[in-house]
Amino acid sequence: MKVTAVVVRPDDGAVLVLPSGLPRVEVAGKPWFPDVEAPVRALRTQLGIEACVLLCLDDLPNATDYLMTVTGAVPDEARWVSDLDDPLVAAARIHLALPPDSPVTPAWTMPGWYAEAMPWIDTHLEAAGAPRTGLPVQVRSWGLSNVLRCPTAKGDVYFKALAHSSTIRPARAGALPLLFAHEPLLLEKLSGERPGAVPTPLAIDEQRAWMLLPDLGPALAHEPDLSLWFEAVRGHARLQRSYAGRSDRLLAFGCVDRRLAVLHGEVARLLGPNPATERLEPAERAVLPRRAEQLRAAIDELAAIGVPETLLHGDLHPRNVAVRDGRVLAFDWTDAAVSHPFLDLVTFAEQGSAISQDPRVKDAYLAEWEEYATPADLRRALSLAEELGVLHQTMTSLHLRDHVSGTSAESMVRGATSWLRRLVGTDVKEGLTAS
Repeated sequence: MKVTAVVVRPDDGAVLVLPSGLPRVEVAGKPWFPDVEAPVRALRTQLGIEACVLLCLDDLPNATDYLMTVTGAVPDEARWVSDLDDPLVAAARIHLALPPDSPVTPAWTMPGWYAEAMPWIDTHLEAAGAPRTGLPVQVRSWGLSNVLRCPTAKGDVYFKALAHSSTIRPARAGALPLLFAHEPLLLEKLSGERPGAVPTPLAIDEQRAWMLLPDLGPALAHEPDLSLWFEAVRGHARLQRSYAGRSDRLLAFGCVDRRLAVLHGEVARLLGPNPATERLEPAERAVLPRRAEQLRAAIDELAAIGVPETLLHGDLHPRNVAVRDGRVLAFDWTDAAVSHPFLDLVTFAEQGSAISQDPRVKDAYLAEWEEYATPADLRRALSLAEELGVLHQTMTSLHLRDHVSGTSAESMVRGATSWLRRLVGTDVKEGLTAS
């Protein structure tokens, strides 16, 4: 993949130009555009430019273009120019000219943000007895979060800034609410009440939605030991069970309300005219009314089984679970909600991961809930929840669309459309029609 960078200087906005023009590098494969570590590393190793991504300007099948800010060295032959007749530079200038309170414009997409964030990071790392020992490595950056990996005397520490309704203005009046939990506050509260069950932040800034987290270890996705997968789902179920009947407390901690009654009320909008359903094929749209009826019936049946609504991770998959020294912890709690706990299994079981789909993993999870229903009813509840989890993910993507811009907004619509296709695909293949 080819990456082009518009690299600006934070103090005056000058653009970095090489003898060949704007910096361009090659990156292996086609990383998802928010996963910026490879492009940032390629810029450093191939061209000698130290920079961080501010914004993805464009994401094409074989190329991605970024607006970046310089953070360190540049090659001797580089020069800084006040402007350049180039469409990417023009797009960058439009973004850089936005006022600070512009809608869907996270603070980390502006060059001056790092002058504010880095002192906060260093102050809290030193207070934790883990001073930084090198330049941070940018891991992810898009409209929803900016993540840096900081090398310290005690191992890597991750800094995360995230979008939240208190920090991001929506794109338009009447926008759907931002269904993002306040992850720093949530983890501080949960780790205080359930030590060892969730990651414990080293520091948080509640107002700016920032936090520092220790490196939790490699992802479960790369772990072949089935016992660790059992521990992952059992531990998650135990955490969920511990908050059964405590919805108000979870909502006060920053979770969003995604209970089954809320989901029931959203069916018509999620399957009615919206940016995602507009992208479906006519045959796919034709089955939506029938699917709406089926989903409402599934919600009612699931509620009647009796498993209590409680803490939902919302994006629980094997790459959001870490393993270190036999300890298994889920991270990335930005989608945390109060809902039916079994909805988390829709993302945990991934098509490309045979071990995540092992029936014994599901059985280990369900065994933790046997005080609430018979094994047969629990299996039926999981079957219903796996279908409704797709609806839940559709809702997440559609709500996020109004709180991000550009490539991030397009990613949300594509995501919602993909989830909807999972809902209607079987019906279309079987030739069902609306009735």
